[in-house]
Amino acid sequence: MKFAYVDESGDPGQSDVFVMVGLLVDAYRLRRITSDFDQLLRNFLAQHPGHPNELKTKNLINGQGGWNNVQAEARKGFLRSVCELAARDGRLFVSAISFDRFNANLPEGPHPTRRSYWHAGGMYVAGLVQKKHQDEKANKGLTVLVMDDNKMGMANLSDSIYAPDPWFDCLYQRRKLKKGKVTWVVRNAANRLDHIVNTAFAIKSTHSSLVQVSDALSYVFRRHLELKTEDEAYAGEAAYYLGLANVLNPRREKLGQGPEGDARDFYRAIAPDDWDL
Repeated sequence: MKFAYVDESGDPGQSDVFVMVGLLVDAYRLRRITSDFDQLLRNFLAQHPGHPNELKTKNLINGQGGWNNVQAEARKGFLRSVCELAARDGRLFVSAISFDRFNANLPEGPHPTRRSYWHAGGMYVAGLVQKKHQDEKANKGLTVLVMDDNKMGMANLSDSIYAPDPWFDCLYQRRKLKKGKVTWVVRNAANRLDHIVNTAFAIKSTHSSLVQVSDALSYVFRRHLELKTEDEAYAGEAAYYLGLANVLNPRREKLGQGPEGDARDFYRAIAPDDWDL
């Protein structure tokens, strides 16, 4: 069994980019990995004059809320350490969305994304996890999604994972060879997202260092994408986040081959510039 810890970064009042990251670890390594991240976060949070019990990556890296008492190079080094540890021990399942493109590509009326960018991100992450692990034997690919609680979105996401809309099938359909030709196997109600355990589970980020790490990774990807169209806040900022993205990208799972379908077209259309699915 596996656990994917999911958090997000971005809202329309800050920029055009929304990113959601699922950090996936195997159950048999969960205790050790959690301990490693607990120690890393605990030691660094202790440097803050207020000794917070939760990592807020944007505040930390921008020197806000007391973090200006810690040297910028130390803060940047800490975030790099988080990325390196995540790349060492986990797999990353990432959704990146442009708010403007999401709104521009929504048709009138009901939509499988519930007309919510958060819901769209969550279903995409679930689809990537399903695609990656659905062929593992002896139920080793079964995955629990552990989400930073979203009071507005969790109920809808849980319902959609429990009874997925066929619209999402093209994200994770299996293929087989039939008479030398690739055939995409039709999904059904019994096997849609059947490697996601029951539903998504909500947790307070203060209760899990791995959710806080997912917050940090989401912010890294988000800021990296923002800086493709925005000016730097300081000289060298774009290069710094490019370096962090280069640490993480080898561990990021991508959509890969699959049957064409409305969901694939939609996620391509709403992706930020230079984001490959």
